[in-house]
Amino acid sequence: MTNRDPENLLLVEGHDDQHLVGHFCEKKLGDKLICEFRNKDINGNDNDRPVLYVQQRDGFGGIIRRIPDQVKPLNLKRLGIMLDADDSTNGILNHIDKQNRKSNWQKLKAKLEEVLILENYDLPECPPQEGLILHNITPEVRPSPTLRVGVWMMPDNESPGELENFFAKLIPAANPSWALAKEYIDKYMQQMNQAENQQGSFDTQNPYKLSKAEVHAWLATREEPGKMGAAISSSHGLDFDSELARRFARWLENLFCS
Repeated sequence: MTNRDPENLLLVEGHDDQHLVGHFCEKKLGDKLICEFRNKDINGNDNDRPVLYVQQRDGFGGIIRRIPDQVKPLNLKRLGIMLDADDSTNGILNHIDKQNRKSNWQKLKAKLEEVLILENYDLPECPPQEGLILHNITPEVRPSPTLRVGVWMMPDNESPGELENFFAKLIPAANPSWALAKEYIDKYMQQMNQAENQQGSFDTQNPYKLSKAEVHAWLATREEPGKMGAAISSSHGLDFDSELARRFARWLENLFCS
C-alpha cells in the first residue's frame, strides 16, 4: 500500500534536523528502528522493525501551526515532536532569564493542551530531562484510537540552545580539531569586538550562538563540510555512548519501538 498515513511520525524543524535524526537512528537504533523521510510514499513494512517517518515542518512556528492537522489521521499511533529550546526567529533572547528558556516549551505545552484530551496528565512547567512521553492520549479531533505523544526540546530538555548544541555534545572534548575550531572562533570574536566598525549581525551575547559557530567551524574541516548528518554517518570520532546520546536514543526507542 502506498500514500497512506504513517503509524510513527516525528516532526522536526528543518532539513538539518531531519538528516541528523535519520543518521543518529541508523547509528544507535539500527537494529530496532527503520528511519525514513516523510517526502517519500508510505509503503508496507515487511521487516519486524517499526518504521519512523521524519518530517520537516518549516521551523518552530510551522510545527506549532500544523499540530492540529498532524493528529487527525486515524492510522497514526505515535507522534514525536522535536523542537529547539530557543526560537532563533524571535530575535535576541536573554539567556540569563529562565522564563525565556522556557518560552518555546510553554508555547508547545499550550498547543498540546488545546488539541489533546489530557485527563490523566498535567503537563509539567519544564520538559522532563528524559524527554516527555504521554501514553494513551486522545486528540480532540478524533475520539479514537489513542496516541502516544513525545516531545524532545533540543539540545537536552534542560539547556538553552538548538540542534547544533546537541551535536556539540557528541564531540569529545579531547578531539584536537574541536579545540582548534573553538580557538579559531574565539580569535575571530576578539577581532570583531576590537573592530571600530563591526559588520554583520553575529550575536556575541548569546552563548548558544557562539557554540553554533564553533560546531560549523569544526564541520568545515570534515569530508562533507557543513553537514551534521553526514558527520554522524561517518562517525568522525563522535561519542555515541555519551550520556546525552544514550538519553536521546532511549527517548526515541521508548516512543517508537515499544
